Amino acid sequence: MKRIVVSFLAVAMLCTALWAGGSKEGATSKEPSKPVVLRIAHTHTEEGLYYKGSVKFKELVESRSNGRIKVEHYPNGQLGADKDIQEGVKIGTIETGLSSSPVVSLNDYYKLLDAPYLFVSRDHMSKALDGEIGAKMAKPLEDVGIKHLGYWENGFRHITNNKRPIYKPEDLAGIKLRIPESAVRMNTFKAFGANPVAMPFTEVFGALQQGIIDGQENPLATIYQASLHEVQKYLSFTGHVYSSVHLLMNKKLFDSLPADLQKILIDAGKETAQYTRKLGEEADKKLADLMHQKSGIQINQADVKSFVALSKPIWKQITDTNKFKDAAELLEKIAALGN
Repeated sequence: MKRIVVSFLAVAMLCTALWAGGSKEGATSKEPSKPVVLRIAHTHTEEGLYYKGSVKFKELVESRSNGRIKVEHYPNGQLGADKDIQEGVKIGTIETGLSSSPVVSLNDYYKLLDAPYLFVSRDHMSKALDGEIGAKMAKPLEDVGIKHLGYWENGFRHITNNKRPIYKPEDLAGIKLRIPESAVRMNTFKAFGANPVAMPFTEVFGALQQGIIDGQENPLATIYQASLHEVQKYLSFTGHVYSSVHLLMNKKLFDSLPADLQKILIDAGKETAQYTRKLGEEADKKLADLMHQKSGIQINQADVKSFVALSKPIWKQITDTNKFKDAAELLEKIAALGN
């Protein structure tokens, strides 16, 4: 009898333990059993804003998650160019990554951000992208499996080339100019009179060095970190587009995480956005002179008004061909925030 009682108690204790374990697992089904590893991929070297932003993001996420998330950093195109990275995030072969202009291929709303001379300042851009408009524009990415975690700084874009200083659009005639993989940017530079060539950023230095292309357009920090000034003679301040770089994460992975880890990622993405914008503003104040000192690149201020005069028809083309019916209304709302 005693043996039966002992056996019964043992079975009861085992059942209780199993029930407790099952209950605990069910209550925290999203809690990872080991640290979540996020690889963050981009194309910049350690001098670039993507690189510095990724280091900051890694620091914030790992600290605030108390080691529950580990961020592994893959810079300098190790996992591909922008389009490769965003496709990797989309299908889940890369957990997180940075992509700039090529994101327009995934989300028609982002074509609006390529409208030339849309943003008049970083404050204007921040008003638009850090609020409801930025959230609305990011939402369609979720339909293709991507969670948007922040609008980081790429910056105001300027033109470099090996032919001549660019003062007015007519100076671009005959210049083979590399642009990112964006139909809007292609149409913009055709309207400005250049011969635009779409090319991944990772190929640009070699193409300039070999004379395959004459020039390119990018923010100063991007030009400097890639040493493009070493293979270019002229830098013309056109400021024709402000480009964000988008922090993207695989949505299925994001959705699988506990709510507190999701919040950590969202908050760190937004905080890093502010950090990179500050770095970009500082870079704009010093990098042109630094590049001139290092390589002798000649610098000039373009006649911006002559470029702006050609821009409004491009805005209309962007909205007329946009899949979203409220594209024109949204573009005007963004523009109005700069007044």
